[in-house]
This record gives sequence, structure tokens and C-alpha cells, in this order.
Amino acid sequence: MPSIYVREQVDGKWKHIKVEEGRGRKTGELAPPFFIRPFVNGKQTWRKLDAKTFKAAKEEVNKADAPAIAAANRVGIQSAVDQFMSAATRSKKPGTVQDYRLHLKQFVESLNGKIEFMDQVGSETVAAFRDWMQAKGYSAKTQHNRIVTVLSLLKKNATKTTFSLAGDLPEVEDEPAVPFEPEILKKLFAAMDPEEFVRYKFFLGTACRDKEVTYAAWSDIDFAKKVYHIRRKPDVGFTPKNHESRTVKMPTELVSLLEKRRKENPDARWIFVNEEGRPDNHFLRKLKRIALRAGLNCGHCKTAVTKGKYHTKKKVSVTCKTDPVCEHIYLHRLRKTCASNWEHAGVPIRTIQYMLGHKSLETTMKYLGITGMDQIGDKVDAAASVAVGD
Repeated sequence: MPSIYVREQVDGKWKHIKVEEGRGRKTGELAPPFFIRPFVNGKQTWRKLDAKTFKAAKEEVNKADAPAIAAANRVGIQSAVDQFMSAATRSKKPGTVQDYRLHLKQFVESLNGKIEFMDQVGSETVAAFRDWMQAKGYSAKTQHNRIVTVLSLLKKNATKTTFSLAGDLPEVEDEPAVPFEPEILKKLFAAMDPEEFVRYKFFLGTACRDKEVTYAAWSDIDFAKKVYHIRRKPDVGFTPKNHESRTVKMPTELVSLLEKRRKENPDARWIFVNEEGRPDNHFLRKLKRIALRAGLNCGHCKTAVTKGKYHTKKKVSVTCKTDPVCEHIYLHRLRKTCASNWEHAGVPIRTIQYMLGHKSLETTMKYLGITGMDQIGDKVDAAASVAVGD
């Protein structure tokens, strides 16, 4: 039974005092009002009872309000989500927080108002969310990522489930490390203006992730040694992935481009800035626009995008024939291309692992798994000749 409280003055201030029962403690003379402090949506709140005596207060709690008290102590779905997101906001990167928010918003949407409390969530609930995503056409990888977030929410609330990532989700196919072909790169860079050219040369020459380019500062560049130091910048909330700083050797061509850029911007902190002078971003979106200009889109990708402004905004279906939405154009291909180039040039595999910032050598090997198709033509011909006895 919940504890019962009365209000008394202590040092001139009114406070809630818990009523203690037991031998030698008199409760019959206690004056109302009486209070309890049940949980409502996961938070405790004060509630005044109608009883005029302590005995009546106990009966009120035990009988009339027993179902309500039990319900009040249950944790609501939305309350659990809000608390999870509050903790994530304090400890996770902004991009991760944004992903969590989307994943859990969709999870709540999939419940369709049929489940209100965390103690109602089980394996069938998670499976229903999986089916909801499948009906909307989400890929196996997307389903996996969203359900991992949901399972983290359940673990945070000590909600047990037998749902298995390995057994209850479609198999996620590992994406092969496919670098850009040299001819594709030539067309891509030929379609760039000078600002775009140096920006994506930086991606191609360092194998950096997008945020590592966004927060690239001139103080990180050692022109004499031709290296870029990737390190944390607490004042802007940037921390390298895996929380590990590292150093990347840059090609001479890129160093020359940066030296010229530095002379033009001697007082700047950031290497790449937007029109407002802040660290640049949206590199993927801009790369896709360049690919469309260069005529490199496959023409078969379809998706829905939001077009219009303010009250005219609406979802429309588009293809990559006309819009910058080609799924084959993405930043990681520049990263993979750089890693492959390092391998072909004879850079030791452990050094490549370090410069990519990978904890696992296995991850690095995935980046080096595929050679550009136009680089193996002679080898394929030679293999075919051996097969037929030429």
C-alpha cells in the first residue's frame, strides 16, 4: 500500500510528513487532510484523500482507489520515450538523438493507440512494429536500426522481450565496398565549381566522414608533414567516432589546394564554411545535386520528397532522372574510393585501418573488398582464357 502523509509545520514551513505505524505510535488523533504520492506517467505527484481519519484514509487507499493507484504506478509509453530522449540528449551526438527521435516516433505511431503502458509491450509488439515497417517498404537495414533503438528503450525500462535481431528480422545484406570508377569521378569533378572541387577533393584525399570535414579547422592541418589531425572540439560538440583522435596523410595535390585556400582566408578557423560563416554541412545533399548535373544518376531510383514552402509543402513522388535522389551516389563511396586507392598504392593494411578510424580490422577489410571494375578487365580476360584453354 502507498505511504500516507499529513502536513505539518517544521521550522516555520509546511512539509509532508510520512505517517509511521507500529508499537507506541498513535495514529487515531491525526488530523486531516491525508495525502498519498502515487506515480503518474512515471512521475510521483501529490494526491489529497477524502478521508477524515487515518483509519478511513487506509481504507480509501486499499479499497476505493486501489485500481487507480495501480494504474498510476504504471509507466506510460510516451513518458518512457520522453525520459529516454532526455537522457539521450545529454549523452549522445545530435545526429544520433535525431535518429532516436524518428525511430521512437514511428514506434509509437505503429501502436495506433492500442498500447498505453510499458508493461503491455512484449515480443509481439516489437514484431508488429517490424511488420508495420515492412508494409511501408523499409529496407532490412532500416528495420534493424529502428528496432535496435526500440529494444534500448525497453531495456532502459526493464521490459523483457524474446524478440531476436538475428531470428525475427530479415537478414541484412552487407554492402560491398564499391569505390567510384575513375571515369565516374572525372565526370563528377568536371561538373563541380571551384568551391565544390576542393571540398570533395578533401573527402577523396582523406577518407573522412562528413562531420570530420564539417569541423575541419586550419589548426588541424600540418602543411609541412602533409597531415590532417582529426581531433575533438568540445566548444562545438564535435567528437570523432569511437572517441578516438587520429592523423591522416594527405596527397600533395590536396595540400597544394589547401595552401592556396589558406592564403585567401588567413584569419578563418574552419576550412569549409557556409554563407553565414559557420562550419559547412549537407555534403551528401550537395554531392547528389552535382551528380544530377553531371548526368551520373541511374534514372531508376524512386522516392518521396517534400516540395514547396510553408503552407504549400507536400509530399511528391520523384525519380533520380529529374531529382538529386540517386541511391548510388553517397559520401561513403568517396571514403571507400580513398581506402581502395591507399591499398592499391601499397599502404599497409594496419595503417589504412588507423587512418580510417576503424576499431576492427574486419571493418577495414570490408572497405577494401571490391576493386573498381574497370581496373580488372585484363585479369578477367586472362582468367577466361585459362578457363577455355586459349
